[in-house]
Amino acid sequence: MDDLRFPANYAVLLAGPAGVGKFEYMIAHAREALRVGERVVFVTLDLHPNEVRARAKDLQLDLEAYEGRTFAFVDCYSATASDRPEPPAGRKTFVVSSFSNLEGIGMAMSKAAQELGTPVRIYFYTISTLFLHNSTQAIAKFFQIVTSRAKMNMGFILYAVHEGVHDAMTMNLLRSLVDGVIEMRFTDAMDHEVRMHHMRGFRVDSTWHPFVQMPGPQEES
Repeated sequence: MDDLRFPANYAVLLAGPAGVGKFEYMIAHAREALRVGERVVFVTLDLHPNEVRARAKDLQLDLEAYEGRTFAFVDCYSATASDRPEPPAGRKTFVVSSFSNLEGIGMAMSKAAQELGTPVRIYFYTISTLFLHNSTQAIAKFFQIVTSRAKMNMGFILYAVHEGVHDAMTMNLLRSLVDGVIEMRFTDAMDHEVRMHHMRGFRVDSTWHPFVQMPGPQEES
């Protein structure tokens, strides 16, 4: 299976240590989805949307060209940030009041999907941030409800989680609630590697492969 073409009605967990390239991996997938005409919702808890825009542009994805048509932000970051730059005019952003407003996050995701039109591909960066503001029990319930809702009514969802900051029981819980798991790691030489750990219903190559953080291909003229 092509790892840039995850199936619809599917949920995947992307796990790896901070700085290993989870954001870049997600942007590569979002870039490909937008390139082929799919709709994308990016849920940001760790970065302001302006920083996501800037970092995506460095990876040759101009999000502003898609915003309001086939791309929307669910912004869980700005409401709690001390610096709140204004969003670009005409861009569609669904702002959530706080990290502890789990119901609001779920509702904003649904509204964004409805606004763009389903199916959508949802990229959630990162689930780890919610653990700083909510109980594990509350997040587990949220994770289960949102994953089910995304698969049934919205399309596809990919969550990033920071490996090494959660206990084994929490990681096992998150892994048990998704269809597939992608893992990323640093090698001894501090290179980046990625592998598909498992994908329900698919036979996958679970060996580690180099992950190169590089711009994607240009569209043919």
